[in-house]
Amino acid sequence: MESEVLNQAQEGSKEVSFQVQVPEAAFMSNFSMVVDGQVHMAQVLEKEAAQQRYDQAKAKNQTAGQVKQSPLKPQRGMELFTINVNLAPRGTAFFTIVYNELLERRAGTYRQRLMIQPGSVVANMSVRVYFAERQGFKYFAYKLPGSDAELISSSAADQTQMMAKPDSRELVFHPTVEMQRSFDADRGIHGEFIVLYSVNNEPAGGSIIVQNDYFAHFFAPPGLAPLPKNILFIIDISGSMSGEKIEQAKEAMLKILDDLKKQESDTFNILLFDDGLEAWADSPMSTLGREIDKAKGFVRVKLESRGGTNIHFALLEGLRILLKDREEKSCKFADIIVFLTDGDPTTGVADTAQIIREVTTENRGRSSIFSLGFGFNMNYAFLSKLSDLNRGFARRIYAEKDANDQLRNFYEEISTPVLCDVAARYSRHVVDTPLLTFTTFPLFFEGREIIVAGKTKMAGGTGLDSLDAELHATGAEGAMDFVVPVGKVEVLSHPEVEDDLTEKLWAYMKIKSLLKSMETLSSEAEKNTTREQALNMSLTYSFVTPLTSFSIVVEKYEPVDSLKDYSNLVGRGSSQRKSGRDDIVYHNPREDTASFSSASVTSLPWVLMTMTILVALSCHCHGH
Repeated sequence: MESEVLNQAQEGSKEVSFQVQVPEAAFMSNFSMVVDGQVHMAQVLEKEAAQQRYDQAKAKNQTAGQVKQSPLKPQRGMELFTINVNLAPRGTAFFTIVYNELLERRAGTYRQRLMIQPGSVVANMSVRVYFAERQGFKYFAYKLPGSDAELISSSAADQTQMMAKPDSRELVFHPTVEMQRSFDADRGIHGEFIVLYSVNNEPAGGSIIVQNDYFAHFFAPPGLAPLPKNILFIIDISGSMSGEKIEQAKEAMLKILDDLKKQESDTFNILLFDDGLEAWADSPMSTLGREIDKAKGFVRVKLESRGGTNIHFALLEGLRILLKDREEKSCKFADIIVFLTDGDPTTGVADTAQIIREVTTENRGRSSIFSLGFGFNMNYAFLSKLSDLNRGFARRIYAEKDANDQLRNFYEEISTPVLCDVAARYSRHVVDTPLLTFTTFPLFFEGREIIVAGKTKMAGGTGLDSLDAELHATGAEGAMDFVVPVGKVEVLSHPEVEDDLTEKLWAYMKIKSLLKSMETLSSEAEKNTTREQALNMSLTYSFVTPLTSFSIVVEKYEPVDSLKDYSNLVGRGSSQRKSGRDDIVYHNPREDTASFSSASVTSLPWVLMTMTILVALSCHCHGH
């Protein structure tokens, strides 16, 4: 994302702030400013140090820039970053921001979300994306802002053009001024441009790409028989769930019961809780016969909001109902708890640390607990830590009109477990084992993907034949081994791909895992050590994470003499509009041009600025 700003004041620096929304799984990776024809690259500093440096520059009336994560609530699935630019008197700054995101495969589909929010109608707007996948596309579609329709080809009516080749797709969306005004006469388009696609199957053992000394292993075996599952739905029916939330949960649960796989070996149960408990059955029941219909009757009658929120009691009783007398973990069944709540504990044990500790101790790794936090006003950190320590993960369910669809989509992701206790192994002579990202995975579900990244001990990708990559797991028919076939370990070479992409991918995943493990550690000494590792890697690889911020301070600035000089500097046709403050003008040197690719922009209503979201090769790195 690119923008340009001018401070017309003769004296005194001025500051402008606005927000950028990027997917919550992404990291900011580059920030630069062009001031008086000179490029200034940002430093990544620890948050406190970056803030102090920026404040000192402001006090000296210097031009400076800062990018940091914002505590404000963004739109769903997005993180909010605040960009502050302080401009010296008569100063101009042209800045560029880049972020990296590893697309996550869910239910067999990758999804790229781009926020389109220019803040006004733009005379020349375009969205341009380019995807490349070595194994080719099985399905490719896009959704325009404000629409749920999945389009699969060019559409003259929607001002879109798609260029397709067997292993690549290029898409251009060029909305007219009239189309933008149809969204909002003042703000123009305000919504998401979404690309979703699936790829052709890889071999069962997956494939590996190597670039310089780093590798990434992608594993998504097709056609596996499902493991029998034993699933318990624990649903919060406390008073805070009243109204639309409880109705959405009820509607979703009825549809999920319809979607339960009708397999002879599958079992399920439902536990409702407020300050008390009500179970549908004393033990897991079969999905066959009339049990589904009986459970739907229970949901229709009993899923009504009432008392307080006793999470501690609900989870402990849920484990007892789910596991009965089984003392040890077993891969014969995938034991799963889906835990839905919208708030903090209000009755019984209220200490979330105690709840996590006692539930984890009681579980002993026997079941996977997937937590669904309903809405924004719940302790998501608590749910995330609870699930991370119990072989699952947490998700937000946004209390909006499609909440029931969100719940069903989540269930679809975990509805078909196919492998238990997956472990990736590589030759210790070739791979630097301590530097690997996560290599063990308690459950693997159909439609998802495992990625392991690491560093080799061999320079320049040599010795690939001796990598000996294998994955071991337990499936429906017992122990299974997956070997990467000959020819599926290859050196990544593509003119559009940066030459340190695989190393960045490794660093990205490693930092993510360190930040995640901080949530699960109880020892302060271990937390501090892990934090230091994550901080050092963030600084080394210039990633803005919750621990760091971008910082630029221009020590010397030569102001332009006039607005005419400024227009000559940025090119002909500059348009300008005052912000309501006489001393700052936001310039659009490309005649109100905005183009978008792999980032998202939010501007304040009174800001007019150039926005060019960098057109990038948007690749998922399957060896292409």
